[in-house]
Parts: sequence; C-alpha cells; structure tokens
Amino acid sequence: MQQLSLFKKVDAPPVQYIPSFLSKEQADLLLRHCLDLEWQQNQIKMLGKLLQVPRLETIYGDEGCDYLYSNSVLLTPRPWTAPLDSLRQSIEHLSGYQFNIVIGNLYRDGRDSIGWHSDAEKSMGVKPAIASLSLGAERKFQIRSNDKKHSYDFWLGHGSLLVMQPGCQSNWKHQVPKTSSLIGRRVNLTFRPHVKGIK
Repeated sequence: MQQLSLFKKVDAPPVQYIPSFLSKEQADLLLRHCLDLEWQQNQIKMLGKLLQVPRLETIYGDEGCDYLYSNSVLLTPRPWTAPLDSLRQSIEHLSGYQFNIVIGNLYRDGRDSIGWHSDAEKSMGVKPAIASLSLGAERKFQIRSNDKKHSYDFWLGHGSLLVMQPGCQSNWKHQVPKTSSLIGRRVNLTFRPHVKGIK
C-alpha cells in the first residue's frame, strides 16, 4: 500500500500528493466507467445572472447527502456505483478520512475550468479533508494562500491523487484554469465528508 507523504516546504499548502495512486490499467478502466456516469451542465447564479457552469458535473454518494454550493447549485447524489464505492474505500484506508459523497467534474477540453475558490460548504462539517482523483488529460491545478503570498502549481495526471488536509479550505484557494492547449477530456473525482452521512 502506498503511503501519503505531506508536501513539505516552508509555507506550503497542507496537501498530500501521489502522482501514481492508480496504475495506468486501473485508471483506464475507471475513466471508461466515469465517462458513462450521469453528467449534466448546471447553471450558477453570479452577479444576479444565471450562467452555465464551464464543465459538466455529477454526484454519487450516501442517501440524503445533498450538496449546495455558491448558494445556487444543488447536487443530489445518485447511489454509489461499485467502482466508485471501491475507490472510496481505498482512499479512506490510505488517508484515514471518511467520505460520504463524490462530486465529479468533467472537463471536456481546455476551455472547461473552475475559478479560484475554497470548498467551505457547511454540509461538509468543520475543516473537512477532500481527496481529489484525476483521470484522463493532465491539467494544471493551482493553489494559493488567501493572502496571495504563496502559490504552487501541480500537474495532475492520469491516476493521481491529491488530498487537501483539514484546514486547507480555510487558508487556501485553488483553481483549474483554462488553457489554449489542445487537450483531451479530464475527469476529476472529489471525495468529501457530509454531516448527514451514514458513517
């Protein structure tokens, strides 16, 4: 079993990173499964306007664990699929954290993105840990301190796992920026706790 190692550097974000959490064969199989999940393009309210979220989204997890973000997008989980639940158990065993939902983001090409934000929704409880698994095309993941004095880039590749530790959402923001490079699809699975979870 691989071990999580803290990214150790002065003023570094509290994250742990495994570039090859899954083998290529495991990641390929999981990507094929994920591309067949139920995806949708949601609308988000910003500055009084409804805008298309610049990526596709889905959610699976424990019953009753609805997830509301930005006070405008409500995600209601579908039941766990066997591969997603198995992956959840593997990440829980490795990280020591428990997760009740997984939110999927499908970036269809370099134009799909997510801007600077922190995941501080009350439904996740106080100082949640979030485990982020990447599949498909490699994308840049940027994280910076709230005071903007410290920033780091990670290139998240096929089968990689990044765990944002408790407290990360309070003091750091992160994003996946747009890119003009011609790149393929990327699926990102973020495993999260929920205060209404069955565990």
